[in-house]
Amino acid sequence: MVKKFIFSLLNKIRPKRLEFPLKDIKTIALRPSIAQGEILYSLPVVKTISSKYELIVFLPESMGYKYFKAFPIKIIEYPGNLSILGVYNMRKRLKDLSCDLFIDFNKDGIDIFSFILNTPITASIYEGSSVNLQARSFSSSITDSYKHLMDLLRLHISWEKDAFRMRNWKQKEGNVGISSDIGVYTGFTKVSKPSDLYKISSLITRKNNLSTIAFFLGIPQILLLKEGDNFLPPSSIKVVRYKDLITGNIIDRCLKHFND
Repeated sequence: MVKKFIFSLLNKIRPKRLEFPLKDIKTIALRPSIAQGEILYSLPVVKTISSKYELIVFLPESMGYKYFKAFPIKIIEYPGNLSILGVYNMRKRLKDLSCDLFIDFNKDGIDIFSFILNTPITASIYEGSSVNLQARSFSSSITDSYKHLMDLLRLHISWEKDAFRMRNWKQKEGNVGISSDIGVYTGFTKVSKPSDLYKISSLITRKNNLSTIAFFLGIPQILLLKEGDNFLPPSSIKVVRYKDLITGNIIDRCLKHFND
């Protein structure tokens, strides 16, 4: 809390001015959302920006970067918990890094990374004392929010599977898949890796990378979200909420939703 206050104050002391249209943008820095199951939604943004600008992507240490490495970007890793000393050390280490625009898709840490990069423009779908370009689509899904921000930047993004470079998934009858982090249920095909998605006709899943990939492939899915989770998935994804535990009754509700 103290750390957040300090860097929020520092950003207020050094206000940024924004003028449209944006000019002289050459290098862009991006910090994808690190919330559970959200990071891969940023891949279409990475694909579009990296095709037009030099792109630097900030990703937490010890995270798999398989899909990000498919694009011509520079990846900079950062610790999961940056201390005040760590922030200043990172800023010193990156002092020669010049970025014209910083995009942050996280609710927390925007002001810290904006301070580290010291960019003239900080853009986000969330509020922050350093944010001077905000896409105010709070009631929209994650995909609508990202698209709205990119529209403000005059960059077109596509929510098609080509960001993952995966083969086509064909609609089929039969196996209903269930992500392996839910548990073992008879009568379902266990889905634990992306290649398993080609064996199923629909998917019951938690919020995870498999859910994101299934969305891009066009696989019908039911997303299990705990009550109180304010994540807003793409409109094509149906949601079933549970209170404490996922039970057989919850799975039965999912099956009914597929028939709605």
